[in-house]
Amino acid sequence: MVSWKGIYFILTLFCGSFFGSIFMLGPFLPLMFVSPSWYRWINNRLVATWLTLPVALLETMFGVKVIITGDAFVPGERSVIIMNHRTRMDWLFLWNCLMRYSYLRLEKICLKASLKSVPGFGRLFTI
Repeated sequence: MVSWKGIYFILTLFCGSFFGSIFMLGPFLPLMFVSPSWYRWINNRLVATWLTLPVALLETMFGVKVIITGDAFVPGERSVIIMNHRTRMDWLFLWNCLMRYSYLRLEKICLKASLKSVPGFGRLFTI
């Protein structure tokens, strides 16, 4: 049986990312050519703001309760988080953890080198 909460969750994320890309990130695209450092700074904050949407939806709609155990992040020190993708939802839980520590805007993702060969977006994410 299809869950209406799940459909609402997916539609909300899709509409939020679609319209957010157009109306929040779109106006700052010219800044990418004028001042790339300012563009990255603004882009990091806007994306971090958007990433609070899935976290908030998980907690309010589905009642997900996150308990963080293990070593804490040391303020001002860089950390590496390696995920083994045991589920398809682990990104959502990572964002939930990073939001708790106010590190959501500092997140950088490195993908496997083999993903570069994927047609279309493969070269987009290669820096």
